[in-house]
Amino acid sequence: MKPVTKLPVVEKSKNWLIVNKPPGISVHNEAGDVRSILKKQLHPGTFHDIYPVHRLDKETSGLLIVATEQETAANLSEQFQTHKAEKMYYAVLRGGMDVSEEWQEWSFPISDKSEGRKNPQGLLKDRMEAKTLYRVMSSNKFFSLVEVRLLTGRQHQIRKHAALAKHAIVGDTRYGDPKYNDKMAEIYKNERMYLHAFRLSLPIGGRVQTFETPLPNDFRELMK
Repeated sequence: MKPVTKLPVVEKSKNWLIVNKPPGISVHNEAGDVRSILKKQLHPGTFHDIYPVHRLDKETSGLLIVATEQETAANLSEQFQTHKAEKMYYAVLRGGMDVSEEWQEWSFPISDKSEGRKNPQGLLKDRMEAKTLYRVMSSNKFFSLVEVRLLTGRQHQIRKHAALAKHAIVGDTRYGDPKYNDKMAEIYKNERMYLHAFRLSLPIGGRVQTFETPLPNDFRELMK
């Protein structure tokens, strides 16, 4: 796979910007991460640094807001911590589910650590309340496309909850079945995890603004 040298910018302001992150790229602390790409992309010398405001797993694609100076990063980060900002996701899950316009809830207690396929919930002593709302948008014999909303913010929450519900996210190498993922990658010629942050709403620039991206084409491919 060719290294990514440029990220799609959805919205840009003096002190922040929103990018549509591809899967397979870390936000920070890794060679070729979002931070290092943007530092080169945004004309060296224009900004002092890039400050990621919230988390998005390396395997997850979608909307990510970063700040170009520290004070803005702290202010925006507070919006997420106080739940004034909201992220919504699309996910393709393994297996058929009943399509419904109603929101349903996963409420398995989980730890706030990176766990694994054998025990997604983590140790009993580490488990905390975790709530995820989901709505099944379409389904076939093999896959279900769901819209997801987080009510709490535990590490890998959507991935863990989907696995615990016996509908792991397609392509999830940490919580899904590796043999199944290998088979799907071979059939569809795509090794990505099918989780995408498609909507971001937050108070910014003096008002609540909402940013969106369409359903990725590789998600549509599975739901044909």
